[in-house]
Amino acid sequence: MITSSRSQGDRPPHVLTSEEYPGKVMPAILTSWDLMTLYVLLIFFPTNVSNAIAGGAAGITFWLVGAILFFVPCAIATAQLSVIFPHEGSLYNWAYRIFGSYMSFFVGFCVWLPAPLLLMATSDLAISYIPGLNSGWLTAPWQQGLALSVVILISGFMAVQPHRTVQNITNAAFVLLLIASGLVILAGIVWLATGHAPATSFSRLSDWLITWDPKTGGNFGLFGVITLGYLGVYLPITMQAEAIAPSAETRRQLILRHLLWGTLIVVVGYVLVTFAILVVEGPKSAYVLFALVTTVDTALGKLAGNVVAVCMLGVFCLVTMVYNHIYARFLMVAGFDRRIPVGLGLLNNNRQPARAIAIQTAAAIFITILFFMVIPYLFGSNPADLSLEVYFVGIGAGTILWAFSTIFLFILILALYIRDRRALLLNRLVPMPVLLLSSVVGLITGIIAIVDTALNSWVPLLTNQQWSLIVAGLTAATLMIGAIISMFATGEAAWQEIERGA
Repeated sequence: MITSSRSQGDRPPHVLTSEEYPGKVMPAILTSWDLMTLYVLLIFFPTNVSNAIAGGAAGITFWLVGAILFFVPCAIATAQLSVIFPHEGSLYNWAYRIFGSYMSFFVGFCVWLPAPLLLMATSDLAISYIPGLNSGWLTAPWQQGLALSVVILISGFMAVQPHRTVQNITNAAFVLLLIASGLVILAGIVWLATGHAPATSFSRLSDWLITWDPKTGGNFGLFGVITLGYLGVYLPITMQAEAIAPSAETRRQLILRHLLWGTLIVVVGYVLVTFAILVVEGPKSAYVLFALVTTVDTALGKLAGNVVAVCMLGVFCLVTMVYNHIYARFLMVAGFDRRIPVGLGLLNNNRQPARAIAIQTAAAIFITILFFMVIPYLFGSNPADLSLEVYFVGIGAGTILWAFSTIFLFILILALYIRDRRALLLNRLVPMPVLLLSSVVGLITGIIAIVDTALNSWVPLLTNQQWSLIVAGLTAATLMIGAIISMFATGEAAWQEIERGA
């Protein structure tokens, strides 16, 4: 079902409500700067660096390889699809235009489902900096769950404010992120400039290599968790109808500019922050989220370290709001198209999908209470350990689902090439061989990263075998549920169309 107003002069056989309505009722306020700050905030999580630290100098290699094989292909595919199908909803809309109603709902379901888990994860990252400032605070799982719930609730309240207000807060969070990252990078430079030896070996070629061993596994087990640190490329452009783009050429430049500069900032940020921590702290900071602060404490002093802690606390609180704000768009467009209850598409006086945001917020708080305040105290003798296991299993499954939906970027490009090559030829942004090769490479890399993530436990309390069984089973069950729901939703939507036609 390929239709493009640019490749075909006539009107598509069925224009979705979500393709026309958002542009009429939602304010167009987003600039290329706004989209870039969103892009960087949603993808560049300095705490992800703690995984790369475990690989030593090879951690930097992982970031570069992941960028070349996965991140850049994601950006190319996102740019290409955005130019051809310039509508609200990104993957949801692109899947409809290429595969039709069923796959559109299924892909949209897979895209949205991790949202409540992401809200919990980012709020957890925020409060993880509080015990670092004072070890006596938020030590029990129920205390952590309560704090997370408060952060999520506040994020929901902030997300329903006028879009320009939300974006101004987002831009402020971007500045906080730059300050924190800049201090970490400065710490690495000062450490070396003052005559200290680096805490990690960089001198041998073997230090930089990605290795795999049938017995020990080598360091390749880090590939999945590091590569998937680049997830989220298509999220800002989900709000394409809310961007300031009076012409097709303006829209094209808006898309390309934020993807180009955002991708560059993210890759450079990950590489430099990883290098700085390796120089000052070394491998001992592997999997330590507070390593950003201890690195600055060691090289620049306690005051600078506290500034980093406060900045990162603020960043993750505000990123929770940003995720809530953007993911509600997927519920909103599905509501506009009557694929789910139409009430989820209703806008408040600020022209925000308030009901969709409320549903997401409630779902995230429910999961948080379940993970931190119910399961740990009903099962097992050690609530802290059990809450950790449940949390990482949930986040692991959510990450795999997010990655699964992301590889549809490449599937859609390849399908479009087969079904409507003319649309690609008329709107191509890069040479066709580059587009196709990057899509194939990105698809293969994404699958490898998903498999690697499913095979390697994120928490020492679970063996790799236990992790794989639980996470893979949970993910497979969720996908099956999504497939079944998609069939019912597609059938219901078709029936409603028939009734309206009658």
